[in-house]
Amino acid sequence: MKKDAWLHPTTRKNNPLSEEQARGIRPNIEELLTSNKENNIKKTIEAQVAEECKRLKDEYDALMACKESEYNNCMVDMKQKTYSFKHQLESQHNSRSAELEKQYKSRISTLDKYIVRKDKEIGKLSFTIFQLKNEKRDIKKTAESVCKDLEDIIFTKDLKIIALNDQVKSFNPSAGRDGTIEPNTFNSFHEAEYWARK
Repeated sequence: MKKDAWLHPTTRKNNPLSEEQARGIRPNIEELLTSNKENNIKKTIEAQVAEECKRLKDEYDALMACKESEYNNCMVDMKQKTYSFKHQLESQHNSRSAELEKQYKSRISTLDKYIVRKDKEIGKLSFTIFQLKNEKRDIKKTAESVCKDLEDIIFTKDLKIIALNDQVKSFNPSAGRDGTIEPNTFNSFHEAEYWARK
């Protein structure tokens, strides 16, 4: 590059410089060449950096687009799975609820039938108790009537026995008495008191 810069002013067609003239401006040319070289290097580096930045940005954008696509796909998949899981849970819940309601209604129906059967049995028992009470009342009345009849019979028998005893005593005063029959007359106060207590 320095050689070209040296040859160019001495070999140009219009107003070429002599070697002495070229040597006089050489320090300026070297400084200019150094400055131009630095500028070229700087521009080259800047271009490379810009190109690398663009490449990295493109890679970043592509990666972000890929990640966003993956994220969106993941969100869609998650929403679908969530919806499916929710639908499955609702279906299980509805199925279980229907089953529990069916069991509940079945048990209620069984209990209702049991209650109806028990009510019939209680009705039968109540009627039986009512009949037994009536029979008990009738038996009591019958027993009271029979007891009264028996008491009347015993009283009549006692009267006949006493009358017969009195007749026997009238024919035979020394005949022994029956200690179970109350006499018409008493021989003493103690005897009268005894029969009064009996």
